[in-house]
Amino acid sequence: MRVRACLLALVAAIEAAACTPKVSPKPVSYDEELGAKPAPAPVDELAMERVVAPPGKGLRTGTIARDRLIAVLDAGPGMFLRQLEVTARLSGERFVGWQLVQLVDRGSPLYDVDLVPGDVLLAINGKPLSRPDQLQTVWDSLRTANAVSAQLWRGQTKLTLEFTVEPPVSPLPSPVAPAR
Repeated sequence: MRVRACLLALVAAIEAAACTPKVSPKPVSYDEELGAKPAPAPVDELAMERVVAPPGKGLRTGTIARDRLIAVLDAGPGMFLRQLEVTARLSGERFVGWQLVQLVDRGSPLYDVDLVPGDVLLAINGKPLSRPDQLQTVWDSLRTANAVSAQLWRGQTKLTLEFTVEPPVSPLPSPVAPAR
């Protein structure tokens, strides 16, 4: 009986200690007392000097067969864009480029190219792709392009993917004025 009484007293003491208010040994500090911390200076991603990214997992240069390129172009931008997931990359409120979230189709030719999630596509053949009409203009220009060049950012670095298109398209000869 005595042991039981001691155990009950011990349990009651523990419960009483658990129910008492907790007091912090440190004094309370309020935000106003801590002093204002200066906000970090915003980084202008567009003006930042970037070094060339080290080589990645895939190709940065190579050759694209013109018949395969034409087949992709004939299928349209929608079919091509199903191979990847992208999101708009902004600097402040200004559009910078398209950030790769993931390659959806592992059987896609893009899987062999040096692209990783987080890469930001800035331009194709020097032309931006921020609006649908710009995408269509670039898309149409690829039919007669002899090269496809993609300018990208990878973190704090930059990289360019350069692919030649074979066979090349000969430029149209300029019209010759008739002799008089």
